[in-house]
Amino acid sequence: MLRGKSSLFAVLAAVAIAATWSGMGMAADITPENVGTMASSAKTAEDYTALANYYDAQAKEAKQQADDAKAQYDKIHAPKGLRTGPDTEVITTQRVFMHRSVAHYNALAKQDMEMAEMYRKLAKPAGGAQ
Repeated sequence: MLRGKSSLFAVLAAVAIAATWSGMGMAADITPENVGTMASSAKTAEDYTALANYYDAQAKEAKQQADDAKAQYDKIHAPKGLRTGPDTEVITTQRVFMHRSVAHYNALAKQDMEMAEMYRKLAKPAGGAQ
């Protein structure tokens, strides 16, 4: 009976390893920690497409952060015309921070979109969609 359980375990382990191995290069497997390694070892259209998908997701996240920064400011400080009084300096500081944050995250999104496009172009000569 033990022999049958060992064989079953070996088969399950082999299936798990094969499933993990076949998923290599998937965008979900690419993280900020391993993107450099994945980029330097990319050779196939699937590898380049996975990198393009990773950077598309990064661009989407950066754009969302820009939108969130703007929405947060707008929720706290609804447009009410010219502000006067003791809180004007705080409001001005928060507005400047919001504008800088939005510009920063939009710049990151643009850079990530450019990276995604570069990897899509690299996928074509490697056998990707024409």
